[in-house]
Amino acid sequence: MSEAETHAACLTPPGISALAVLAVRGPRAWQVARSLFQPRSKSITLPDEPRPGQFWLGRFGVGAVDDVVLAIKAAHSTESPWVEIHCHGGREVVRLLMETLEAHGARTCSWQQLEHFTAGDPLHAAAIAALAEAKTVRTAAILLDQAHGAFRRAVESVLASVQAGNLASAEEQLAQLDRFSSIGRHLTTPWRVVAAGAPNVGKSSLANAIAGYQRCIVAPSPGTTRDVVTTLVAIDGWPVELADTAGMRAEAEALEAVGIRMAQDTAAAADLCLWVLDSSVPAKWPDSSLENMLLVVNKIDLPAAWDLQEAKNALHVSAFNSTGVAELCAAIANRLAPNPPPTGSAVPFTFELGDAIHKARECLRAGDLNRLAVALGATLEVPRRPEGDR
Repeated sequence: MSEAETHAACLTPPGISALAVLAVRGPRAWQVARSLFQPRSKSITLPDEPRPGQFWLGRFGVGAVDDVVLAIKAAHSTESPWVEIHCHGGREVVRLLMETLEAHGARTCSWQQLEHFTAGDPLHAAAIAALAEAKTVRTAAILLDQAHGAFRRAVESVLASVQAGNLASAEEQLAQLDRFSSIGRHLTTPWRVVAAGAPNVGKSSLANAIAGYQRCIVAPSPGTTRDVVTTLVAIDGWPVELADTAGMRAEAEALEAVGIRMAQDTAAAADLCLWVLDSSVPAKWPDSSLENMLLVVNKIDLPAAWDLQEAKNALHVSAFNSTGVAELCAAIANRLAPNPPPTGSAVPFTFELGDAIHKARECLRAGDLNRLAVALGATLEVPRRPEGDR
């Protein structure tokens, strides 16, 4: 599809609702919409050149199939008006009107594609698409800063420093951007935190305590948890996929052994592993191969069966009465996002942007200014990710 074409998209989520909003943008947007619209009042004549802010009540479609409000919005990057059609929200109404628009010369597309073709700034379009997938208010605020141009301005400032020969300033600015790359990768994709340990140490109870409701089955019998049970939670405003796993032990029957292997793989791939120890029985220590691990001593409401000081730097909690759970959540947030960006900061908000910034730093250190300029230039024209590949 060409950006010079006229495009139509549904801006509201799929499903049945009271209202839906269709957008038509491009050089023939007004021509197409005007040909299909009949004002409610016969005394009204639609203008040849509409102005932003104008709207009319009437019927839309071949044979005037639906009552709508036709509205004109200001275009961001072209002189062509942006047209919105506010119609009934039934699936069939939306489908019929979209097919009608396509039959009269508008190319239908997703709203993400519409932003890409008409926003003028591909970074803005990418930030708007990511903003729609934000899981928390905190990550949405960061993405909104990028939609308002924070990342673009930062990259342009780096390029200006390079062109002026101020490479020390460019390195400092790139280091600041690279510092926030990890957070940028998790603005729409949650961090993965896994509760692991021996059977019956309270992993499921701890997961429930963090989530704030009973997501996982809790029972005194070893081997109750045999699958990986995940829960999406927000910890200090960061999206986290919390996984409860099967207790790890050697003497397990076949089905439980499958769950244990899954637990081991999940723990190894996690951003953070909470290795849970039971204070009331001898400690089962983690495998030394596990990286990025936080020790958690659970059941501190019970008499201790071992010297808890052996678990150095561990968090002490009771999932039963929630003692220490708030402190554990704070520690998790600090491990996942130790340097949160201040309000208004530039953040590489996709995997691709984070990789490009890291590559740019390597080019600058190597003194390859041509490749540096290419890498930074690519961030300003960040490609749109195909739908379904997010």
